Amino acid sequence: MKKRKCPYCKRTFRPHPRVGSRQKTCGSPSCKKSRKVQTDAHWRRQNPDCCQDDYERVKEWLAQHPGYLKQYRQTHPEYVQKNREAQKHRDRRKKIHLDIQAQIKNQLPEITEQLWNQPDLDIQASIPLQPLEITFLFSKSACLDIQAQMDRPSCLRENDIILSRR
Repeated sequence: MKKRKCPYCKRTFRPHPRVGSRQKTCGSPSCKKSRKVQTDAHWRRQNPDCCQDDYERVKEWLAQHPGYLKQYRQTHPEYVQKNREAQKHRDRRKKIHLDIQAQIKNQLPEITEQLWNQPDLDIQASIPLQPLEITFLFSKSACLDIQAQMDRPSCLRENDIILSRR
């Protein structure tokens, strides 16, 4: 049998005679693991809806096996540690997202102040604001909805207040 090159460790190997051309790696545990990770990811991309709506089945199974998760966590401390690290990462990602939202909300008074202090505010005037900030500003104003009905009484009251500020 002809020698082949392992795509993961780049070493040459001679495939097992029974496996032949179907053997993709040299057989070392790290290369086999890399191959499995790659094929699993490919399978998940090809079957994205495979495990969706599986919650009811898992919930039912856990109800039939009370204490399973507690026992599993006690006998698998490496799983607990890995999950703890992953949860910290998820929490950090969520916190960053919330910090960005809070930052945008805190900028709203500053943005409105900049808009009020423009001497001759024109729709086509260039305002030194980021598009995200402008979108947020317009989304918080009830009367700036393009598709809103024009005869809303509350909207008119708000417009009167805005006009009186100028």
